[in-house]
Order: sequence, then structure tokens, then C-alpha cells
Amino acid sequence: MTTSWGIDLVKRISWGFITLKCPEGVCYGTLAVHRMCFSLSLWHIILGVLTLGVDDSRHTRAVVQNGLWIFKFVGWIALAVLAFVIPNGFFEFYSKYVAMGGAGVFLLVQLVLLVDFAYNLAEACIGRWEDTERPLWRNILVGGTCAMYLVFAIMTVADFVYFARDGCGRNQFFITANMLACILVSAIAVHPRVQEANLKSGLAQAGMVTAYATYLVTSALAGSPESSDSVPECNPLARAASARATMAVVGAFFTIGAICYSTTNAAVKSNTLIMSSGNSAYSALATDDPNEVPLTNSQMRQSALREAVANGSLPESALTDYDSDSSSQDDEKHGVQYNYTFFHVIFSMASMYAAMLLTNWNSISSTDHIIIIGRSTTAVWVKVVTSWLCIALYMWTLVGPVVLPDREWV
Repeated sequence: MTTSWGIDLVKRISWGFITLKCPEGVCYGTLAVHRMCFSLSLWHIILGVLTLGVDDSRHTRAVVQNGLWIFKFVGWIALAVLAFVIPNGFFEFYSKYVAMGGAGVFLLVQLVLLVDFAYNLAEACIGRWEDTERPLWRNILVGGTCAMYLVFAIMTVADFVYFARDGCGRNQFFITANMLACILVSAIAVHPRVQEANLKSGLAQAGMVTAYATYLVTSALAGSPESSDSVPECNPLARAASARATMAVVGAFFTIGAICYSTTNAAVKSNTLIMSSGNSAYSALATDDPNEVPLTNSQMRQSALREAVANGSLPESALTDYDSDSSSQDDEKHGVQYNYTFFHVIFSMASMYAAMLLTNWNSISSTDHIIIIGRSTTAVWVKVVTSWLCIALYMWTLVGPVVLPDREWV
């Protein structure tokens, strides 16, 4: 949908008998991509509103999230069709302000998840090592950390060799700034005061953040558009056909992977992000809400067990054993596993982010027959700034407990 390639292909296949006259922005081009992604984003917003306040899978509106698949598919198709009759002026405003803002928020969510993933992975390896006392987990932790810093060193050297030629001051600044920031954050991660305030800090997390930030800078430099004849060639990969094909495949792979990981994890972890932690796993099932379905026999039995445990008639293990026996049948008997509305908000912003990526942040041209994700000046700056934010966010998790020791850090 980014170019007229499909329309031209139909014309060639039919030997010119079938000619589709469709203006740019309606059937192809930047605005056409935004039309499709807008319909998906709007549909998720509608579903989020319909599931607002649903905190139990027995709620009458929970079926909107867990069922009605045919109706939801038909509803999205209807919105997609209606999106193509909306005037271009609306999507010019939407693409420049709404979609770009939503994509920016989704990028921040990605960075938070990345830092969280780095901490969780290191803690998992350390926990397995301490529990099993097997050297395998120690070797995985140490080897993985060394591998991350090796990747950082290789990509940094490659960046200086290929993209930091004489006259390429911007590229030299990007590479040098990233290298110094990565070295600085690694040194802070092992500082005694930081490790005293944050027992989870270490080179394992710093290595993952460093490798990812360096990858973003390398990807930005490799995706720089072609230079004019009067400017030194700062991206020798721009005119290589094999490099363009490789970048298209690799860019699509990382894009799809990042979006899938970010959307699913951000949505599932919504309980940690936005819900109160005071909700007990053994809260009462009975409620006076008229919108909820009456309790079944199994749920009534569970409620009776809870009352018995609360009165001291039965040990708590009786309720735990009951939960273990029935957990395979219902994993939401104590409430929903994630916030349904937040789930759809995340997917709505992911649709905006996908639109920005597919249009190279609103910079594709109708004359391009091959669109490489990330090849534009705007995309270069987005990736570089994202790498800076990634390092800054991780650095705050290190110095935050030192600066604000009275605050609880999770």
C-alpha cells in the first residue's frame, strides 16, 4: 500500500486491459497506510471502551474480549472500508500529530519493557544458579554478558569503519556519543554505591542495554538515505542492491518481533503497571453487581471454603489445594489476568507505531517502488534518540535509588 506497485502489476498482468485509476493517498501512499492502521487503532479503542471496568471474566461485557470473534472481524472490516471515504485532510492531521504521538508513547513502552527484560533475565539466571548450584547458569550469565559487550565492540568498530569517513560529522558524533554513553553506564552499573543501593545492578543488564542501543545506532546509520553528489558518501550500503534486500528482510524481522513482544508483554503486565497491588488473590467472589452472572456450584463451594478458612475452621492449605486442582480449568477465577482496556490501548498505539514504520515516519515517496523500513532522515533521528532514551532510562534505574533512597524501587 505504500506505492502504486500493486496497481502497476495488475495493469501489466492484464496487458493493459485493467487500469485502476486511484489517486495517491486513497489507495496507496502514506495516507493509505494511515487509513488502514487508523481503522485498526480506532477499533481497539472502541473495544477498550466496551471493556472498561471489566475486572472479572464472569462479567457480562467480558464476552467482548473473550468471544464474538466473527462480529469483531466484521466490525474492523467495516471501519477499514469507511476509512477510505474520509477526506485526506483528516489523515494529514492524524498522521502528523495523533499517530506520531501514539507511536512515541509506544516507543517509550518498548524501552521500559527492554530494561525490565534485562533485569528479569539476569535475575532468573542468578536465581537458577543459586537454587541448583549448577555452573551452567553461571556460564550462561557470564558468557551472555561477554557476548553482549563483544557485539557492542564489533558494531562500534564497524560503524567507525563504514560510516565515519572524513566529512561525515553527524555519523561520527552519533557513534562517539553512543560509545561514551555505553562505557559510562557500564561503569555506573558496577559502582559500589550503586550496587549497595540497587542489589540487582550489574554488567549483565548493562550489556544487554548497551548492545541494543548500539544496534539502534548502527541500524540508523545503515538506513540513512543516499547522499547527493556534493556530499561525501557516508552510507556505502545505500546503493548496494544486496545490502538493500538484506536490510529490508532484517528490518521487517526486527520490527515484527519488537511489536509482537512489546504489545503482548505490555498488555499482560498491565496489572503491575496500572492496577493496585492491594487486591488479594483470595478476595470474595460474591458481589452485588447486577451486571455479573450468578455464581455456579463450584464458585459457591469456593466461597464457602474461603469463609471457613477465614473463620479458622479449615487450614489455608485446603483453599490452596482447591485452587491447584481447578487452576487448569479456569485461570481467571480470582479476576482477569490483565486489564482488558489497557490491552486495547497498547494495541491501538502499536497500530500507530506500525504506520510510522511503514511510512518511514511520513517520509515515503510515491515514486519509490521498494520501501525499506527505516530509510529516511526522520527514521534515523528517531532511532538515535531512542537509543539515547534507552540508556538514560537504564541509567535512572541505577542512580535513582542512590538519589532517592527513601523511595521504594521495584
